[in-house]
Amino acid sequence: MKLDSADRKILLVASSILLVCLIISVAVNPSAEESLPYPSPYSPASGGAKAAYTLLSQIGYRTEHWRRPPSKLMEQGVNTVLLVAVPTQNPTPEDRQELRRYVESGGKLIAIGSSTLALLPRSSALPGLPHFGWQTYRALIPSGLTSNAPEIEMAPSVYWQTTDDASHIQYGQTGESVVVSYKYGKGEVIWWAAADPLTNTGILQKSNLQFFLNSVGPSRDRTVLWDDYFHEGEVTLADTLLASPLKWSALQLGLLALFVVLTYSRRHGPVRPLPQKSRLATLEFVETLGALYQRVGATELPVQVAYERFRHLLHRKLGINTSASPHQLAERLAGRIGESITDLEQNLSACESALYHTELKQEETMRLVKWLDALSRKLKITSKEESPK
Repeated sequence: MKLDSADRKILLVASSILLVCLIISVAVNPSAEESLPYPSPYSPASGGAKAAYTLLSQIGYRTEHWRRPPSKLMEQGVNTVLLVAVPTQNPTPEDRQELRRYVESGGKLIAIGSSTLALLPRSSALPGLPHFGWQTYRALIPSGLTSNAPEIEMAPSVYWQTTDDASHIQYGQTGESVVVSYKYGKGEVIWWAAADPLTNTGILQKSNLQFFLNSVGPSRDRTVLWDDYFHEGEVTLADTLLASPLKWSALQLGLLALFVVLTYSRRHGPVRPLPQKSRLATLEFVETLGALYQRVGATELPVQVAYERFRHLLHRKLGINTSASPHQLAERLAGRIGESITDLEQNLSACESALYHTELKQEETMRLVKWLDALSRKLKITSKEESPK
């Protein structure tokens, strides 16, 4: 199909708009190298944690992006490690209670950053003088956390304040305790003052990599749940797509498709006559429909229409289920109109079985339709407009 000059102009304008939109979206889209407020396992930037997350999978750990609330942790079992790195959303009381139950039952929680203090069963940290450069912290006690990792580097802004004998300070220096662990129930809590040892840049410093692996523990039958819930909430696939630049691409393609459709359809659409209003009055329509029923001998259809309308009115006005049997209907209606249950049930059963009697006599059809109309008026379920004059 050849396009004329007008169509080509419209298509050219639409393509130009699409190109401009693409250039603007690329220009305003944040670069992957920009720093995030938390070490995202998806980010390859220097402050991201994609290297650490990928490394765990490569050396035998089962890893999972955890986007569900803490109430679902027990479904994964306690042979797991929940890693919460610098949460950006405040926990609810229910979240704190479920995390406590998870650790108490035997789970391990690695909490990183000052914002995790609100999650911990026990916490004792105060802000101190922040460091904007790498600081070296030595291991203070021999333990599984400090094994083969005598020194680590991080730049913390908050430090643990020891208030009990249950907390073990693993790394620090005078007045600055940056890594602390303690038992809680059957499980364990490990707190880091900053996330630097697992970032893409920090994991290469000193013994940070070995310290990170020591914190996670052995890989045998262990699943590492890398938390995203306290950053994004419980995220669905639709939420992810809406938060990505893909929605703008879809909008641009939609606009282009709209222009193409308008260009084609305004000359090639089908020509249809305007619908004409029927000149038949309501009574003429009824007589025409009745004549049609009479011609084809469909004596059961008027009964079916009247009966279905009667059941609908019973449901709407009296709350009687449309699936009730004739016997149940007769029991419900007998007390209202003072008729015997047997007579009501017989007539209702006749109406219900009329659909299957293709040779129903006209006299029986008229009798059942009139009986349904009279019963509706007795029950007062027909409005004044619907009642015959």
